[in-house]
Amino acid sequence: MCHAAKVMVKHILLTSLFVAFITPTKKQTPVTAFELDGSAAVLGKDCIRLTPDVQWASGSAWAKDAINLDQPFDLEMSLVFGQRDELGADGIVFVLAPTRRTGWRGEGLGFLGLRDALGIEFDTYQNYRQNDPVADHLALVTNGFVAHRGGEDSVVELPNLEDGKRHPVRVTWNPTDGKLNVFVDGVLRATYPEAVVRGVFGNTKRVYWGLTASTGRKTNAQDVCFKN
Repeated sequence: MCHAAKVMVKHILLTSLFVAFITPTKKQTPVTAFELDGSAAVLGKDCIRLTPDVQWASGSAWAKDAINLDQPFDLEMSLVFGQRDELGADGIVFVLAPTRRTGWRGEGLGFLGLRDALGIEFDTYQNYRQNDPVADHLALVTNGFVAHRGGEDSVVELPNLEDGKRHPVRVTWNPTDGKLNVFVDGVLRATYPEAVVRGVFGNTKRVYWGLTASTGRKTNAQDVCFKN
């Protein structure tokens, strides 16, 4: 091979390596970090529809990576509860659990039946059997039960959530001061002590976090959205 040909081959190889190096990989979107179950489906690059606006649906979205409860976390998302108010149901639950699956539909909110799980429910429908108030509300639920018994799981009434808008939700955990904080629309709505969290998980330190939701006889399209 002549000198000119060798130079040309070398130039082509170097150019190919340079192009391969600078060509970006396909950009991941927030929803690719989640495993979906039940009725949940990707709605767009930033959102997941947990339940469509149909009866008796139940869906969940779970982060693929577990978190360590010995470390602090600060999780932010926006929840959309649909636009049906009096005719809407049932709500969304933020969940910490050692396994990723979907619970019962209807008043179960996709959380009922999840053992060894801790949830923060955002309930948009009054189920008398669960001691729900008339208003949309937030409450701590544990071990796959959604009935309110008072004490740490006392409900916190919220303004109407079924307005079709994105409601920012932030959940923070700090094992140093032993507090689990829940913010809704930028307002601190509830704080739970470390004993409640540790009481559910015992010696289990690695858990998954996710969102579950359901509909029953009444319905709403319910979504979770994330920032890039």
